[in-house]
Amino acid sequence: MAETIQHTVAEKPVSQAPPSTAKSSKKALMIVVVVTLQLVAAYFLVGFLLRHASPDSQDAPAPSQQVAATQKNPDPSFDHVYVVKDLIVNPAGTNGLRFLLTTIGLEVTSEETVKELEKRDVQLHDSIIGILTSKTLPELDDASTRDSLKISIKDQVNKNLVTGSVINVYFSKFIIQ
Repeated sequence: MAETIQHTVAEKPVSQAPPSTAKSSKKALMIVVVVTLQLVAAYFLVGFLLRHASPDSQDAPAPSQQVAATQKNPDPSFDHVYVVKDLIVNPAGTNGLRFLLTTIGLEVTSEETVKELEKRDVQLHDSIIGILTSKTLPELDDASTRDSLKISIKDQVNKNLVTGSVINVYFSKFIIQ
């Protein structure tokens, strides 16, 4: 009996040692694999973000205004355009649950008119926002009423101009959500 007890005691330490080192080595290998995968993912994510970042974002014009360059435009009748970028308004009757995002181009008669619009930027925004917020969703959604909307914007802006006038109004972005 004494021999069997010693024999069993001698076998236990030998049989338990290899599984514990095997478990710890598998655990260490998994940690190394996970950390390596995270580093690779981070490397590609940073590379992707750096490639798609705008290199001249600091030198970009103000978001609410941009003037089309005369030299880049082959049509001489389309020389002077003032752009009102990304106006967001809540249409009438929506209780703030819906909105319109629009970018509007104002074709004007001269460079002096463009400069005047730049000076009157706040007044211009207020006029356009007032017109857009007075319209309901069905009025804004209907393509035929957009022409009357353009005329309303043109007439309102022309009332505030001293030099020159607005010739045409263009919607380069018109998104209703």
